Amino acid sequence: MSKPAVRLVWNAVVLFISIMTAAVLTAIPAKASGSTNPASSSLRVAIAPVAPFVLPQTATPEGFSIDIWNEIARRMRRDFTWTPVATQADVLPAVEQGNADVAISAITMTPERERVVDFSIPYFDSGLQIMVRAHNDNSFLASVWSIPWLAIGQFAVISIVIVFVLANLVWLTERKHDPNFQKPYWRALGEGLWISMLIIATGEHGERDAPGVWKRVLVPAMWLIGVVLVAQFTATVTSSQTVARLQSNIRGPDDLPGKSIGSVPGTVAAEYLAGRGLPFVSVNNANDGFQLLMHGDVQAIVYDAPTLQYWGARLGHGALVVVGPVFRPEKYGIALPTGSPLRKSINEALLAMYEDGTYEQIQKKWFASGS
Repeated sequence: MSKPAVRLVWNAVVLFISIMTAAVLTAIPAKASGSTNPASSSLRVAIAPVAPFVLPQTATPEGFSIDIWNEIARRMRRDFTWTPVATQADVLPAVEQGNADVAISAITMTPERERVVDFSIPYFDSGLQIMVRAHNDNSFLASVWSIPWLAIGQFAVISIVIVFVLANLVWLTERKHDPNFQKPYWRALGEGLWISMLIIATGEHGERDAPGVWKRVLVPAMWLIGVVLVAQFTATVTSSQTVARLQSNIRGPDDLPGKSIGSVPGTVAAEYLAGRGLPFVSVNNANDGFQLLMHGDVQAIVYDAPTLQYWGARLGHGALVVVGPVFRPEKYGIALPTGSPLRKSINEALLAMYEDGTYEQIQKKWFASGS
């Protein structure tokens, strides 16, 4: 090979080596600049309101689960932001769909759920329980709570309209020959209202001599209407009391068949009832559940025991009571995406909290007598 040819080959080799070296040096910084450090990113933590684990309607999140996670994050040295969702049923989908890195609230660990998410070690022992009306029906406060005020309000409006119509009928009947009705309309109507109420109360008009044909028809008709109104009012008030007395038969889950039940959709309690073929009325929050109970729309609420006990003590006013043993034992855990590397760190933090007494301190803060 001639010298020019050797030189040409050598130059080509040098050029090739230079190009490859430059490519390698360029690729290394590019890879480094595109990498992320998982330990430095802020975690998105999904929560849903369910007292006392996550208290509803607070300026900043508060509750047993909130305190547990705050301590875990402190020990892991991780920043995080809360990702509130509307209901318990929305918590796990937030993790599954990648909208949250962690979820903590009152999340029951079940085999079905473990197929779609990972869980930490359990951090709370729970179960289901039943809330009913208190058995002391002589309590004045319980009686007041049991009155269906909305139904009574609707009944009052209808009664006022009926009495107004009757008063006008009396005015039309009496205006030609009774001086008391020969005045301006509204004053004469007042006389008609008074006579209407007297007829409803006593069944008599007050004039027995020659009442006339219309009066003979009108008075019995008005009296009959009054009887119906009084009977309907009595039935409205007493029906809730009758339903409440039936609740004394509920002592545990075996007493639920045949009873009207309230529960929260998308929860383990709802799954339990559906599994036993027990229909239930959907309950959105604690206040709704208590109103349904006190007004006799349901005879029992089935839900997680610690939540029923917490709300019963604070909103029940002595008229509600949690009955029977805890059934369907369950454990709460912290949910993570399947294969999440956070699981190990979270478990280590929880175990350390158990060992040094931190968990016990948080538990006593929210559950004075323990779980």
